[in-house]
Amino acid sequence: MKTTIDHPAIHHNSRTTVGAIILVLGSLLLIDQLNLSFIPDWLISWPLIFVGIGIYSGIRHNFQNSTWFIFMLLGVVFTLENSDLFVDDVIWPAALIVIGVFIILKRSYDSKHLQQRV
Repeated sequence: MKTTIDHPAIHHNSRTTVGAIILVLGSLLLIDQLNLSFIPDWLISWPLIFVGIGIYSGIRHNFQNSTWFIFMLLGVVFTLENSDLFVDDVIWPAALIVIGVFIILKRSYDSKHLQQRV
């Protein structure tokens, strides 16, 4: 079992990642407030918090659990819903289809992987 006492780099790496995310987020918000808008409006929006959490969770757990996928999907769905595209009528059914396929494939992969270990 790894602990932060045995491996202090793990704790330091996590703090560095969170600090870098906060630094980038603050910089983007400052640029947006100063109207130096070379950044698209959708890039600084609340749904991208879900995308950021999904990326962070995926990296932290080596994309082994499905939490990263759910956060990423929610972020993408809400970003598309806020956009000017015509996806409002099809985005939620498509998201549910993607979640269903992901759950089915993940279960079949997990059961095959578990049988190979035995």
